[in-house]
Amino acid sequence: MVRNLSKELIDILGQAAVFDNPKPVRLVTRMLQLSTAIESNDIVLDFFAGAGTTAQAVLNQNRNDRGNRKFILVQLPEPTGREDYPTIADICKERIRRVIKRINDEDKGKLDLGDAGKEDRGFRVFKLAESNFKPWNAQVSHDAPALERQLEMHVDHIREGRTADDILYEILLKSGFPLTTPVETITMAGLTVYSVASGALFICLERALTLELIRAMAERKPERVVCLDEGFAGNDQLKANAVQIFKTKGVTSFKTV
Repeated sequence: MVRNLSKELIDILGQAAVFDNPKPVRLVTRMLQLSTAIESNDIVLDFFAGAGTTAQAVLNQNRNDRGNRKFILVQLPEPTGREDYPTIADICKERIRRVIKRINDEDKGKLDLGDAGKEDRGFRVFKLAESNFKPWNAQVSHDAPALERQLEMHVDHIREGRTADDILYEILLKSGFPLTTPVETITMAGLTVYSVASGALFICLERALTLELIRAMAERKPERVVCLDEGFAGNDQLKANAVQIFKTKGVTSFKTV
């Protein structure tokens, strides 16, 4: 039995990707057929993702019945002692990528029957990590030299090595939006702005904000706007103008981080 189950994984990742006791795709598929519906928007959660069998079953079933199920997989980065797939999570991610590619390749050239080929086959990978922003240490001594050092440390309060995506999704979560919220990258006044939930929230991570950009965002009338405090570069007049411009256009919340 284990040999047959391993063949399913070998068929996708190759002989080197043998995984002990993978879940059978047919079993998970049958569970989906019994417990989910085509038009349900069901979210299938697997806290022990392993080699990613659940994701493959969801993708296959959506393809077969044009369903719109989604999946959330959770897997600790357990080391495998291998160079090609250092952790079990790496095996899981690569399997999902290859399953999606295989399905897309097989669907190429097929007749479009309305909704055919329109399933969302993308996926995002998130890793648990400490905040991208350095926390204020309230335990330090309150004497002037100690507070001065603490303030100097927060001149640039974003941790080194953090990407725009890292910061974007932390702000997204702290603003009350789920990780699955649609995010569109748009250009305004020559700079990048992230439009969240069809423009309900604008997030701008530019390090050099301009009055033209502030006005361009305000004209779109989002509900909320979040910018990096660093983007104002100590220009209090520009920040004050931003507050008034957004207020005039009906933006209910403008914050800097």
